[in-house]
This record gives sequence, C-alpha cells and structure tokens, in this order.
Amino acid sequence: MRSRGFSLIELLVALAVCALLSGAMAAVAPPARALFDATPEVLDLQQRERTAVDVLAQAIRSAAVIRATNPDGTPGAAAPAVALLDPDAGGKRFHALQVVALAGLGRGVLAVDQATPSSALMLWPDWQCPAAADVCGFNKGAAAAIVDVAGRFDVFTVGSLNTGSYSLTASRALSRAYPAGSALYAVSADTYYRDEQPDGSSSLVRETAAGAVQPIVDFVADLDLAGLYRDTRLTRVDVTVRLGARTVLPRRNVPDRTRRVAVALRNPS
Repeated sequence: MRSRGFSLIELLVALAVCALLSGAMAAVAPPARALFDATPEVLDLQQRERTAVDVLAQAIRSAAVIRATNPDGTPGAAAPAVALLDPDAGGKRFHALQVVALAGLGRGVLAVDQATPSSALMLWPDWQCPAAADVCGFNKGAAAAIVDVAGRFDVFTVGSLNTGSYSLTASRALSRAYPAGSALYAVSADTYYRDEQPDGSSSLVRETAAGAVQPIVDFVADLDLAGLYRDTRLTRVDVTVRLGARTVLPRRNVPDRTRRVAVALRNPS
C-alpha cells in the first residue's frame, strides 16, 4: 500500500489554526509583559503606602497628655497635643498635622510668675524635677512645652540654662507670660505635611520644632486630614493618603493608590 499524505485542504486548515494561535499569543504577550514590568512598581507603591499610614498613625497615637496641676492638687485642662493645620476653603479638611509627644526626662513646675513672655522661667528644684545635673533634665536646644491650668500652652526650644537660679529661657518670646504652677515638659513637636520636591514631585515630610525637615515617603500625591470631636475634644483623626508610582513609562502605567484610615487618639485633649 502506498502511504497517503496530507491534502491541500488539510494543510490550509493547519496553517489557519497556527496563524490563529500565533495571533492569540501575540495579543496576550504585551499585557503579560506590562504586568510583569509593573509588579515591582506595585510592590513599591504598597510599601510606601504602608509606611506613610504607619508613620502618621504612630505619631497620632503617641500624642502626650501635658497639663498643669491646680493648687488643690486636681489636674488642670490638658493641652491639645494634636492639631490639624492648613485647612481648605471649607475649614473641615486639613493638609498638615502637628503632634506633641513626651521626649526626654525634662519635667518642671514654674516657681514664680513669668514677668514677660520673653523672661526666664524659674523652676522649683524639688517639685516634679528629676535628679539631673542640668536644670530639671532640660537641655539647651531641645524642644519643651509649657502649659497652664487652663490648658493654654506654648512649644519652644530651650535657648539657655542657668543652674544657679534653676531657670531656663526660651529661644523666642512665648505667646503669653505664664503664672506660677504652670508645668514644663521636654517634648518633641513634629509637623507632618506634603512638601514639593525639586523634581516636581511631592513627599510626606516631618518638620521638627527646630525647623529640620526630614523626608519620609516620596511621590505622595495628596494628604487629607479630618477630625472627629467630642465635647470640643479631638478624639479621632481621619487620614487619607494618595500615592503615585515612581515612573510614568507606558509599560509601567500603575494607577495611584489611595488609603484611608481612622486613628483614635489614646490621649484625647
């Protein structure tokens, strides 16, 4: 018997099937390649998103309770350790956050009325004053907060110390002269906001009380903040952060990511 080969029709059908399969593979390859190229961008975006949210949430939760004590021993009103800044036109959404937290050993109580907002602050050497070689644990150049029994307060940097008179001076005039009994604390006072960078992008940054600006997360497209209040006390901060990818190459077109989180204050004030 003679072997029978493929007919012309069978060859044409086979060629057509091969052409269809090749076209399908060619159509699938670019999206698959784009997805493969975008994966590192997506992972990087997720990591920066977590970092931004974690840093802001941790800062809000670390806010301190700073208050003075009344003459009868009862606690005075707490100073607002978390403040929402840079409001929009409606006054309900904000774009910056300031947090005051305890930092260091510095503690003290004002022994006499401050004469003027720029006068020295004289402290009791034995009332809530830690045993330290300097003035109640305060250091020159460090941030400090002073608060009266009504909860009014100022944050400043220590300009000078006088161990002989147990006094310190602020590097600038305070907003008011504080009465005896006002409390002083060593603190950190950091402000978080979105700052434009030289390349045109924006980063989430932290600015210290001394004015040092520290970048935290880059390519932050938007930072939006709102507060929940109870009896005029801020009890929760709603944070919305939108981040963009590092590159805009067509094959790596990764959409922005938006993260919303509600952070309850551990110490409402």
